[in-house]
Amino acid sequence: MKRIIIGLLFGFIAQASNAQQTSNTPYPVRPRLNLDLEVSFPRGDYGDLFDVGFGGAGGLDIPVTRALYATGTAGVTSFYRKDSETRTYVPMKVGAKYYFSRMIYAQAEIGTSVGIQQGAGTAFVFAPGAGISYPVTERSSVNLGLRYESWSRDGGNIEQLALKVGYQF
Repeated sequence: MKRIIIGLLFGFIAQASNAQQTSNTPYPVRPRLNLDLEVSFPRGDYGDLFDVGFGGAGGLDIPVTRALYATGTAGVTSFYRKDSETRTYVPMKVGAKYYFSRMIYAQAEIGTSVGIQQGAGTAFVFAPGAGISYPVTERSSVNLGLRYESWSRDGGNIEQLALKVGYQF
């Protein structure tokens, strides 16, 4: 499975490098809505308790310049504990996305994550990442991204690697 994901990622990067020769700006320059599905792999202390997390998010990208976008994201993430307990959080973040070429971008967001179970608490979120936005029509694209998230809170920090697949229109 890892080889398939890495192969797809290199394929998208090769396509993005070819597209960079034709245009250095994102496609198209206008506000964009995002719908994403996410798989998270907890690390550190939280990784000892939880196997995997699944979630979904919606977001808005607003152009500041031709390559820089202000971002806002809200979603739901559930972590599945090894003893079959589930913890669900609602992360809300704002930040920026910068396009290095027509399709390749880096993104950084900060925000908060609120646990919906009693005692789950609230955390400060820092989430840097990178991705590829592959156009499928003139006004939409498919996104593939990878990011690291750190949730700082009382009672233990949550660190995770997340893989995001989404649709942008």
